[in-house]
Amino acid sequence: MKAVIFAGAKISNYAFCKEYLESAHVLICCDGGLHHTKALGLMPDYIVGDFDSVSQEVLDYYKEKGIPIRQFPARKDETDMQLGIALALEKGATDLILLGGLGSRFDHSLANAHLLLGLLKKGIRARLVDENNCVELVNRPITIHGKIGDLVSTIPLSMMVKGITLTGFEYPLINRDLALDDDMVAVSNVLAKEEATIDFTEGYLYVIRSKD
Repeated sequence: MKAVIFAGAKISNYAFCKEYLESAHVLICCDGGLHHTKALGLMPDYIVGDFDSVSQEVLDYYKEKGIPIRQFPARKDETDMQLGIALALEKGATDLILLGGLGSRFDHSLANAHLLLGLLKKGIRARLVDENNCVELVNRPITIHGKIGDLVSTIPLSMMVKGITLTGFEYPLINRDLALDDDMVAVSNVLAKEEATIDFTEGYLYVIRSKD
C-alpha cells in the first residue's frame, strides 16, 4: 500500500505531485503540510502534528471536514514527519512518498533523508521527493528507468559501499568501492540509456535523481 505524506517545506510548483497522488492509497498531512493539500484542493485521510506551523484558518477548515486528527504537544521527541510516517506504517503502508520534506532547513532535510535508513531496515520503500529531486536509499541492486541525459547521483550512507558497478551511465563504474569519507566520484552521473543498473554487494547507497 502506498502512502503520500505531506510535510511543511516549501513547494513552489505542484505539477510533480500528480503522478504520486494518483497512485496513493492513503494521504497524510503533517502540520504545515495542510497548506499544500489546501492549495491542491485535496482532503487528507489523516492529519498529525503539533500544529505550530499551520495557520489556524487552514487547520479550522480541515477540522470542520471531520478528518481524523492526532494532535501532539510541541515539546516532543519526534518530528512531525516521523509522526506521519508512524501513522502510515500503522495503517499498513509499505511504500512511502514524502513530500514537503526537502526545504530551506538543512537540519530537517538531512534528518528526513536519514529516516529512510530505518524504513529500509523495516522493508519499507520510501522516497523523498520535491520539484528537483527524488531521494531513495537502497541496500541491494536496482534498475532505474528514465530519459537519456537524466542526472543520477549514487552517494554512500554507510562508511563503505562495496563492489558498485554502474551500467547504462555516461560515466560507468566497474566493481568500485565508494567510501563515505572521501569518494564522491559518482555524483552527477548521467543516463546514457533509458534503462540503467546499479549493482553493489554491500552497504547503504543513496540514489538521487535530480534536475536543475
